[in-house]
Amino acid sequence: MIKKIFGTLYLVFILAQAPAQIQKTDSLTLMFVGDMMNHSPQIQAAYNAKNNTYQYTENFARLDSIFHQADIVMANLETTLGVKPYSGYPQFSAPKEFVEAAKQAGINLLATANNHSCDKRKRGIINTLYILDTLQIKHFGTYRNQKEKDSLSPLIIEKKGFKLAFLNYTYGTNGLPVPYPTKVNKIDKKAIKKDLIKAQSYKPDAIIVVLHWGNQYQNKPTKAQQKLADWLHKNGAQIVIGSHPHVVQANQMTMDSISHKQNFTVYSLGNFISNQRKFPRDGSMIVKLQLIKTQEAKNLQLIASTMPIWVYKYVKNLKRHYEILPVDTFQYLPDYFQKNTDYQKMMRYLKHYQKIVEKKSKQ
Repeated sequence: MIKKIFGTLYLVFILAQAPAQIQKTDSLTLMFVGDMMNHSPQIQAAYNAKNNTYQYTENFARLDSIFHQADIVMANLETTLGVKPYSGYPQFSAPKEFVEAAKQAGINLLATANNHSCDKRKRGIINTLYILDTLQIKHFGTYRNQKEKDSLSPLIIEKKGFKLAFLNYTYGTNGLPVPYPTKVNKIDKKAIKKDLIKAQSYKPDAIIVVLHWGNQYQNKPTKAQQKLADWLHKNGAQIVIGSHPHVVQANQMTMDSISHKQNFTVYSLGNFISNQRKFPRDGSMIVKLQLIKTQEAKNLQLIASTMPIWVYKYVKNLKRHYEILPVDTFQYLPDYFQKNTDYQKMMRYLKHYQKIVEKKSKQ
């Protein structure tokens, strides 16, 4: 088991009194990862012809000890589930074993509203929700009907003395209509404002909004992303988590000058797992966010850090394999790789991550 302590600690605001004066402190650890994609080569790699099953455990195994340090680990599920024949781009459907393996590694929350939500139409949306419910994986962003959306949105999670409200929206569904009566949350300020007001009525410690937004393959967030993030923070969302560009973008931590409340934005987490091998789509990051509250402090304290990860694709015994590697560990293990060129690709991504995330994230 590989143990890893997060580096890249880039912001801490101290909002409470000195530790000696604190009577009670509650802490909750969140981790966020990016796009869980399942392209056709991944489906073929996972297939076991001997027993007609799919095995994805090795994809996530190197992150098991990391994820189990957190209370909540969230990913963007960018595929539908359970609609045969299973398929990759452009209209995704993955076997249930894909998310079973992710759960086994520690992922316990999935955002489901993205541009591929409607890839397999009504059946895809309903099958996805059924499989996630059966596996007892919490999810948010798509719903079987309006009644279910009204009762389940926002997703409220209460854990270790914290109450969190989660909301999820996408810019669109690749031109495919959302099949009646299912619901896919779309980015619309009027609807989001209504949802934020409803979320605030639950009196959560924080509202977390997950967005599928931005331009693909761009290293910088657009002005539209920045404006929407600012608007969300002003309207009550303390944490904004972004996906869709398939590459990492900078993070931003700010403090409201009047309320002294911290606001945190991740513009893009990148590809968590995929077959996209073109640099820099082959890597992403884990964002770790520690929430701390005390009896003395008025506002929640946020401590954020990041870790680079990289998808290692290789062939063994005439079969493809995919492993997500924590780069901070494997940069010191060049002999682990079949080819030095693979190691050099990972190191190239590390330099890119350091430039984009570590140097450009606003503190």
